Amino acid sequence: MANRVQTDVLIVGAGPAGLMAAAWMAQMGVRTTIVDQKPYHTRCGRADGLESRTLEILDSFGLGDKVWAEANHTVEIALWCGTADGHLRRQSVTANSKPGWSRFHESTLSQAKVEEYLMEYVKDRGNVDVKRETAPTSLEIDYDMIDDHDKYPIRLDLEDVTSRPMSHDSSMEVAGLDTSADSSSDDSGYAGLGHVVEAKYLLGCDGARSWVRKQLGLRLEGESSSDSWGVLDIIPLTDFPDIRKRFIIKASCGTVMMIPRERKLVRIYVELPSHVATQYRESQDGTILMEQVQKAMHPYTMKTSHIEWSTIYTVGQRVCRKIGLHNRIFLAGDAIHTHSPKAGQGMNVSMQDTFNLGWKIASVVKGALKPQILETYQQERLPVAERLIALDQRICRGMCSRKDEHKSNYSRFDDDHKRALEEENSSASGLAVVYHPNLLVTSTAPEMASAGLNNENELALNHSQASLAPNLKIGARIPSLLILNQSDAQTCHLQQILPSTGQWNLIIFGADIAAPDQARRLSSLAEMLGRPESVIQKLNNHAAVTRRGFESVGINLIHCAERLGIELHDLPAIFRPWTDTHGVDYNKVWVDEAAYHYAGGGELYKSFGIGARGCMVLLRPDQHVSFLSDMDDVAGLEQFLTSIVPEQTY
Repeated sequence: MANRVQTDVLIVGAGPAGLMAAAWMAQMGVRTTIVDQKPYHTRCGRADGLESRTLEILDSFGLGDKVWAEANHTVEIALWCGTADGHLRRQSVTANSKPGWSRFHESTLSQAKVEEYLMEYVKDRGNVDVKRETAPTSLEIDYDMIDDHDKYPIRLDLEDVTSRPMSHDSSMEVAGLDTSADSSSDDSGYAGLGHVVEAKYLLGCDGARSWVRKQLGLRLEGESSSDSWGVLDIIPLTDFPDIRKRFIIKASCGTVMMIPRERKLVRIYVELPSHVATQYRESQDGTILMEQVQKAMHPYTMKTSHIEWSTIYTVGQRVCRKIGLHNRIFLAGDAIHTHSPKAGQGMNVSMQDTFNLGWKIASVVKGALKPQILETYQQERLPVAERLIALDQRICRGMCSRKDEHKSNYSRFDDDHKRALEEENSSASGLAVVYHPNLLVTSTAPEMASAGLNNENELALNHSQASLAPNLKIGARIPSLLILNQSDAQTCHLQQILPSTGQWNLIIFGADIAAPDQARRLSSLAEMLGRPESVIQKLNNHAAVTRRGFESVGINLIHCAERLGIELHDLPAIFRPWTDTHGVDYNKVWVDEAAYHYAGGGELYKSFGIGARGCMVLLRPDQHVSFLSDMDDVAGLEQFLTSIVPEQTY
């Protein structure tokens, strides 16, 4: 008889998207099962580009510095063109990304290492059950339970897949993978035994050929072309001068893009004639791809002593336009968007999908948010997927020379291609994603907020006063600038005080709190927030925190008064909380002031456009701005919070 178990969240697919979702569940203490048919995590090849926003996200789980230290940082991009006499000419060398967007910038590290670090994080916390060599075989939904989020309406039958032949990668034909099993791949002790899992929520993070998506009757929509590209990881032996830069060569025989990686490796993308693609598919011989690289890079030499990994893919862009069902089943990553790897966005957008989704599901499971907020996943992430597809189409048009009608275009970078490359590592990298008004993002206009009410069951939308900080976008991730600790002048970036714990963060930008009027306003705000009957105090009461495992709302003060003119113990007690175990928390008051040893301090208020009256900003657990208002608008803040949290929690 099959084993029957219950879990709050079942994740199908232990790639980057699935593991990012599992990281949230592990951090927030949600019972979770993650299954994958492979006996091991990715060993080589696959995705390797890490965008700035993804590094910020990894940093919020304490993994950023580890990944950043091991990755290769891609600082410059060089564009090369073929000449009429058969030579190559460097057209430009520019920064690969615009400075000032993030304290990180684009880097490369193998997907294998990213998965390894995420899996370590998940396993260290103990509440996520990892089952490898296990796959679902049937899905049933009990619609009588679907609206009761305390029930388990989703049922999946799981089976052992050790006897199945290894399937092809969902989006590429993969050569040279190590298929030996990892003896420590499973934590459960009964991986592969036939059993049934009943779950509250199901996440399909199982790739472009998603089993979950197919069970739901959904499909990817879009087009595929006949253009084939080869991909290799090698250590190059070459006299090409820009080998440690990211570069693109447009030559008469095709296009080559190369990205430097860790350990002197490079990732090569090479455009293939149809007969070369056919040869590779028949032989799986990476030297065939190398020969095409050598032709495009002539007269420079390009050799290698070893091809670490190679594959081939055809260009196509497709998207699934339904990514959530019944607020119970969700798709993420390649299950909802497939595209070429040229923009380096695949692994990044996939992890950003579940970074958006994970805390929402966990918060509902923990009773911290109403189930209706799960609707925002579709509203927020589908537009991101559609913009990703549009960007990839633009980059592919510029890269695929065989689509050009005139041979003279083979060696030309048009203006749209250049703009697309600039957007790739700035606005398209996740840094500039702005979520439109919804249940978790307030409008900037009162009439828009009231227009959001369609029926009595829909949650109310409050509105933000964006003019108080005009350079902060409601719905966008808050930029990260250098700030100083009030107590000891230690420096950090703003996002470093916003770890991914599931907690919302209220930041009080108190302006010059040495000025009498601002000091009075700050004191009045602290009194309002600290009242026993205030919504924040009710959400953060001992019983609620014990039940959830974390405070619902954290409070930080960032002022711009002269630091040495302010004494921490003169500030309201809410900004210097005390516990009998640890004493004063000295990490709640920060200053926008120049640092002793680091450049960049003292720019936050100016950068955000915050005036003399200051403001308060409520950040979601994913660091996106949810509500922005005047320091005196506690009523507006409480109205927003009560609209999204269950009544019994306040």
